[in-house]
Amino acid sequence: MHNQSSTNIHIVCAPLPPKNMPTAIAFDEHTPTLPISWYGTLPGLERMPSDIGTTCLELDADDLCVKHRLRMKLRSARYSFPDLKVVVISNPGRDHQYDLFVDEGISVILTHSTTAISSPRRPTPAGWPCRNVQWGLWEVSRDNPKPRSTKGFFSALANKRPHCGSLRVLDTGLQNGNYDHRKFTKATRRLRHLISKKATIAISLDQLPTVISKRSSREMPASILKAA
Repeated sequence: MHNQSSTNIHIVCAPLPPKNMPTAIAFDEHTPTLPISWYGTLPGLERMPSDIGTTCLELDADDLCVKHRLRMKLRSARYSFPDLKVVVISNPGRDHQYDLFVDEGISVILTHSTTAISSPRRPTPAGWPCRNVQWGLWEVSRDNPKPRSTKGFFSALANKRPHCGSLRVLDTGLQNGNYDHRKFTKATRRLRHLISKKATIAISLDQLPTVISKRSSREMPASILKAA
């Protein structure tokens, strides 16, 4: 991977395709070339083909209201997906049982937006739509700041930034949360083109904490790292 303090990074998220869509159409074209982070309910994830990307468990309001219910949901999901590290929550800014998520092996929460300030011991790279909510747990927003350029989202990614890299999280789902194959295909095709031009790299959601850690270790003074 390139020097992450100056590299543009892209994460592609997508809701699971509908059950009536052939697997070859939904998955096979994209899996070999891009790390896609697929999100859905546990029954939906269990219907997915194996090894098609990162699995992210979508939680609803009822799951979050009762701690015991949330714990059981996470453990059931981990039984089917031992490497599960990402959950998806629609409403940001609430108490989301962060301790429980860490205890159950979750390291990333994907949400619509983040509002609070990141932990000073785990500072967020400037301009990145994420924050450290507590040790071992990052919250990531899919509500990216709109680029000022009229050239659009992907053109902004292609612009080279000599001193700092950017993070863009692209959710290819519709506003109602459903899968949009045309939007997904257009986005992934364009992203593969940018990668071929070395304008960006793509990672999955579960890789983000490691990427930030490596980036911070290159930039932060040793005294700060020791304090963390």
